[in-house]
Amino acid sequence: MTTATITSSRRTTWPVGRPVGAVAGAALVVAGVWNALVQLHITVDSPPAHIGPQVPPAQAMHTYYTWYATTVSQQRAASIAGMVGVTGLVILAVELRRRISPDPWGRAACSALQTGGVLWLVGTIAAVGGHRAVGLMATHSNPIETVNAVAFTTDVTSDAFSAAGILLLGIGMLAMGGSSYGGRRWSGLSSLTGLLAVVVAYGYVAGIDSITTYELGILAAVLTPAWLVWTGRLLDRETTD
Repeated sequence: MTTATITSSRRTTWPVGRPVGAVAGAALVVAGVWNALVQLHITVDSPPAHIGPQVPPAQAMHTYYTWYATTVSQQRAASIAGMVGVTGLVILAVELRRRISPDPWGRAACSALQTGGVLWLVGTIAAVGGHRAVGLMATHSNPIETVNAVAFTTDVTSDAFSAAGILLLGIGMLAMGGSSYGGRRWSGLSSLTGLLAVVVAYGYVAGIDSITTYELGILAAVLTPAWLVWTGRLLDRETTD
């Protein structure tokens, strides 16, 4: 007697793509919108009005950093939301790399996404800690020159990590758009997201505030969340088919 063995094509991998993509996407929407509101001084007070040359530099810096300390908590909250979103992106990139392993172009793209995400996280953690230190020092009778030095060092360091991380994310997205995975529309979204990420990275390098406010807001609150949700659904579809 001959028996036939029926094997199911259903994979046993737990479908994490959809929930990870949804949570990460929502977190980036919050981060992108909140950061833009802070940068545009909508949810925080406007900075001090122009201080004339007759005011000593130390007094001018003290006035500025006293105001700056009032914005740190909102900056920190937006940064934490962004870290949740980018962590989700790294998780999806790891799983995506495993799924498209036969495609060397796609694997390289995923590696760039992972590395870029980690670099951005490192820079953001440094910024959160540095800005917290600036806020505390500015309101606790520390030498204002020291406060200014810490603020300058924090901003330069975090911007460097952000520029490098977002540039790698952009390169990874552009490369992903050229891979054979996901279909034409998903590839188009990947390419568009990557192109805007490269523009934002240039904004950090060139110190163009309008780019790191508006274009970064579109990247964080619109394109990347859409990519995360779509990618999560693609991964889950593969898991359950």
